[in-house]
Amino acid sequence: MYRQLLHIATVMGQRATLVVSLLVICTVGLKAQSTISQNQDGFHGATMDGFLTTDPGKDSTVVEREVSTEYNQWVIDRNTGLTVEMPLDTVMHYFESEHLTEGHTGRYSYLGNMGSPRLSRIYFDRDYKNDFIFEQPYSYYVKDASEFRFTDTKTPHLNLSYFKGGNKTTGEERIKGYFAANFNKKLGIGLDMDYLLGRGRYDSQSTSMFDTRLYTYWRADRYNAHITVNSDEIKVAENGGIEDRRYITNPEAMAEGRKQYAPEDIPFRMHYNWNNIKRKQLMFSQSFKLNKTYEYEDSLVNADTTFYITKKEVKTISTIAHSLETGTLQRRYIYNVIPDNFYSRTYLNNDSLDATREFYITNTLSVSLNEGFSKWAIADISAYIRHDLRYFNIADTIAGRGRESEFQQKHTINNIYIGGQIKRSASNNLSFGANAETVVLGDYAGDFTLDGNLQYRFPLFKKDALLGATATMSNLTPSFYYKKFHSRYCWWDLDTKREFITRISGNLHIESTNTNISAGVENRMNYIYLTNISQGYTVDNRVLPTYDIKALQYNGSIQVVSANIQQNFKLGPLHWDNDVTWQVSSNKEILPLPQINIFTDLYFKFLYAKRLEIEAGANMTIFSKYKAPTYSPAAGMYHLQNSNNIQEVGEYPLINAYANLRIKGVRFYVMYYHANDGLLKSTDSFFVPGYPVNPSMVKFGLNWTFFD
Repeated sequence: MYRQLLHIATVMGQRATLVVSLLVICTVGLKAQSTISQNQDGFHGATMDGFLTTDPGKDSTVVEREVSTEYNQWVIDRNTGLTVEMPLDTVMHYFESEHLTEGHTGRYSYLGNMGSPRLSRIYFDRDYKNDFIFEQPYSYYVKDASEFRFTDTKTPHLNLSYFKGGNKTTGEERIKGYFAANFNKKLGIGLDMDYLLGRGRYDSQSTSMFDTRLYTYWRADRYNAHITVNSDEIKVAENGGIEDRRYITNPEAMAEGRKQYAPEDIPFRMHYNWNNIKRKQLMFSQSFKLNKTYEYEDSLVNADTTFYITKKEVKTISTIAHSLETGTLQRRYIYNVIPDNFYSRTYLNNDSLDATREFYITNTLSVSLNEGFSKWAIADISAYIRHDLRYFNIADTIAGRGRESEFQQKHTINNIYIGGQIKRSASNNLSFGANAETVVLGDYAGDFTLDGNLQYRFPLFKKDALLGATATMSNLTPSFYYKKFHSRYCWWDLDTKREFITRISGNLHIESTNTNISAGVENRMNYIYLTNISQGYTVDNRVLPTYDIKALQYNGSIQVVSANIQQNFKLGPLHWDNDVTWQVSSNKEILPLPQINIFTDLYFKFLYAKRLEIEAGANMTIFSKYKAPTYSPAAGMYHLQNSNNIQEVGEYPLINAYANLRIKGVRFYVMYYHANDGLLKSTDSFFVPGYPVNPSMVKFGLNWTFFD
């Protein structure tokens, strides 16, 4: 076993070295190329003596040029194949929270370590659209092809981020970056890498994630093409939760004469267990523009004479696009030692079959009429047709023959979708969008989704205000894995109905007062959820859970009402930002939610020496107590607790002190995470039942963009 652990550590180190090496090689190579292009002798025309002088003479062979730092980024709309411009990630505020798994405003509960599975406490933040449900807890890390950013840059550049917390033994690190370059105005290439290693303050808590993505594109007047390919691997150690909550809530009673337990010495229930997810994906998108040249007269005034000249303008009338996405997604639960009574049932004998895999291939053909090509074209209008083919492999047995007949069973889902989309964004005051989609042929025939949004900008208190509304309605077949999943310790076959969901929400942003108010209501029928049907067992007068996870469907409707206010105050250099969410579920047993979730951030913001921007302060996350979902290693998912072992979590403040700085585009920070650890009377630091928040540690991060 020690050899296995040593091998894992070696591989992780090699991957980290590979990330740094490739990115540095790209930078150095381009820098050298740029230098040589200025002057072939590589010395910028200076003699050797010139290096020792403060004002070397100019050389006529030197070509002085200004390095451009301009670049832009966009994503590809998977339905229409059109490009959607994205804002650049250069904001200083909240950079100190960039690598926190709980998110910028602390809305996610997770298992403590960086990169561990997470679940948003805010219901309207949750995304149930992913077919491969095992990715959902890793939304912090996983990127879909439609979310990936392409970069167009006038000068080759490299963006690097490095985050670190704790020490070399139990600390966490993340290094990520992207390299982007253009051969000309039309052709660009790039490389993205992201490596995360969370060693874990507690026992058997480590996380390891590695993502590599290559892309290229061609953007011309008529023909555009985008290609991206990625390979990801996620490996998370499973410790099954703490053996006894009192190691956190009452450490003196558990110390056995010692002052206290070190975090790494606190016993957890499970060792030598891992969840492993592998992803390999490719996206190819191409589009062809139909352009038209318009002629119009323009006037030029020179002294007392007016001249009229004819100008030409090329506008895109229509765009025809095709997108191909394909990939393989695999999840495996690796177990070497299972403690007694941890799982109540064993469904498989053959460990090698305890894995599931999804393969998919999707083709989308779309036609779009572009906004603004005539006075009547007030919006983009698109229509598309998509063919979606998916194969699922899961373990199974032959009916009546039990575990002696284990094999891998393949399931096929084949669907044809048609949809339409309208979008208006050119207006300064009014913008709107709507999308309609239905399955016309296949296993999910009859499924449909309707959604729309509206935004209106108007003056209020001498500044702009924005009023928006969204509405969605869907009737969808649940994901394949909610209907059927087989593994050694989880097994369910559920005859499901479509989930019918309606949601209406609105928001108001008032720029003059830094206020954002939003509210919404959702009705969900035939809600699918995971729960633990097993009962706990008693050890030393305490109850520990036993796991047997099943998917169930609630034959009724559940309503969720939510309201959020984000209010920021400012008094000179003092800033106080607040994010408060109130929400209520009509069925707290099936869909438990904290009624109140608060994030508050108090900090000073000022400029030092006219160049260094500084934010220094502290933020806090706290939420009301509720019967929170817990986590199962065998399913790799969050689920409801078993009925005879309910543990409520909440009402514990998590406070982080930080200093966030920026100078000439370089961002960096220092943070003291969980600064209140051991300082308050309340020590119930659990956001997920059985999984305590990590103890306090010092963290820092750096982001630097190198041009040329």
